[in-house]
Amino acid sequence: MPRRLFIFTGAGISAESGLATFRSGPDALWENHRVEDVCHIDTFAKNYELVHRFYNARRGALADVEPNPAHLAIAELQRSFPGQVELMTSNVDDLHERAGSTNVGHIHGSLLEMQNLDTNEIFTVGYQAFDFAGTPGRYKPKVVLFGEAAPAYSKLYELMNNLDEDDMVLVVGSSELVLPFCHLAWRGSQGRARILYVDPCQESPYEGLEPLPHHRHYKMPATEALAKNGELIQEIHSWLSNGTVAPL
Repeated sequence: MPRRLFIFTGAGISAESGLATFRSGPDALWENHRVEDVCHIDTFAKNYELVHRFYNARRGALADVEPNPAHLAIAELQRSFPGQVELMTSNVDDLHERAGSTNVGHIHGSLLEMQNLDTNEIFTVGYQAFDFAGTPGRYKPKVVLFGEAAPAYSKLYELMNNLDEDDMVLVVGSSELVLPFCHLAWRGSQGRARILYVDPCQESPYEGLEPLPHHRHYKMPATEALAKNGELIQEIHSWLSNGTVAPL
């Protein structure tokens, strides 16, 4: 059975392209908006106009940025090892696709899609502002808001629970607060999968746990960690090619 690599990316990888991310905590802000005002299903109806203006601005911002070298490196891994590399992201942007990645699993939906809440029709709006005032009906950006069920979670949990010693997990740019990818992979594989964590934080989010739910922590930005011919890329190539790993 060929070795497999499962890549999970979070907001940090897109931040390196210039996309704003929200600050977590009790006073969480995203582009000077309170997260609970623009990203929570309980306030969606009340803040309908505000939410649409907010996401229209996010689509406009997305149109102005490009995939960075980390996105490109992940796409190159998919091309170099066809059928062995699976990619899922908690991001709602399309930077992975624009970098050349295929079959990207969007755990929290897509910023470029809209859903008609009256008919459940889903359609693409691209990078354009949605005319929420001039379009009859009720519409919602096709993203998972806080307080909503995330249909893709069932696939994510199933995948994590089927990891084994032939699998490597690469977690890139995730704070591990909303979706603790490393912990899910460690628990699902009972510690057998090889788990690598890339994030510039100098202290693991799991500091204090024993054992830590990752084998290595690359304490650097994704663009640096995934540099061509760098240590991480060499480790991934070695694993996917012959199953060898660098010493801890």
